[in-house]
Amino acid sequence: MKKKEEIWIQMARYMAGEMEVKEEINFRESVEKDDVLKKELKQMEKSWTHINDQASPEDVDPGKAWKKLHRRLEADGLLEDTNSLSEKRSFTPVLKIAASILVLLAIGVPTLWYGLTRNSNSPEELLQFSEKGVKTIDLPDGSRVFLNEGSKITYPESFKQERAVKLDGEAFFEVMSDPVNPFTVRSGQVMVSVLGTSFNVKEAEDVDNVEVYVETGKVRMSVENQDEFITLEPGDVGVADASSLSHSEQSDPNYISWKTKDFKFVDEELGKVLRELEESYHVTISAEGVNLNELRITSTYKEQSIDSILETIGAAFGLNVQKKEDLYYLNP
Repeated sequence: MKKKEEIWIQMARYMAGEMEVKEEINFRESVEKDDVLKKELKQMEKSWTHINDQASPEDVDPGKAWKKLHRRLEADGLLEDTNSLSEKRSFTPVLKIAASILVLLAIGVPTLWYGLTRNSNSPEELLQFSEKGVKTIDLPDGSRVFLNEGSKITYPESFKQERAVKLDGEAFFEVMSDPVNPFTVRSGQVMVSVLGTSFNVKEAEDVDNVEVYVETGKVRMSVENQDEFITLEPGDVGVADASSLSHSEQSDPNYISWKTKDFKFVDEELGKVLRELEESYHVTISAEGVNLNELRITSTYKEQSIDSILETIGAAFGLNVQKKEDLYYLNP
């Protein structure tokens, strides 16, 4: 197989999401080192993005498009025997994808790509977004995701090729065990791979890092373009940025309270308690005129509403609680 043909196949498999995690990492590393390949990939991604802005598939003449593509492939030396019918019949799915992308780029008919692939076995990609509160999502393999407010997750409608999802924000995963097919979460530049476990992935908003907390099982955590990885066990939290990986024991009993709505405070400053409640319930709590650092609380709350918790705190410290939409006021 010619080198140029191999490159096109790699690009096609990358765009189609058919690469394994390690293979994808190696491919992206090679792209970063090759300016020509990087330029070609960007052009392909640009064309891919604008597929839906083009004409409908009914306007395309597939026969004419294929002939033009065939001449282009032959001119580029990508066809070893242009007269072999048996080779056409044995044209692999990967090469079909590569050919489709070549049509997409070479002859300016993005809708032909849609026409060639809409009946293929490639699963459709689904997007779920949690606009308000925590959203529960059941994945094709039976795994469950608890998506925190303001977060989104992308995944295929079926896990025929691999169990892989993309996360922006924060989510807690309960993954069904499957030793043959690992479950992979990509968050930013971080890869999280498991066989079957429960864990939390959090992409920080103000800094470029990702946190992974393991509740059960084991989790492998790695960073794109790096060879090293760490293995996390129950109770561990791993932190990754663009250049490093580290892990430690998680000591915060309220780390996933946004999901469980279970809280435990032991001789804690009231100010910190209110900040914890704000993050977990996505509300704003104002306590002007109250010296929060001098007030301390020891208490537990289990699956209670924010209104109920604040009423309890108000009664304990002699504070009045008022509410206006998602804004709460604690007044002396």
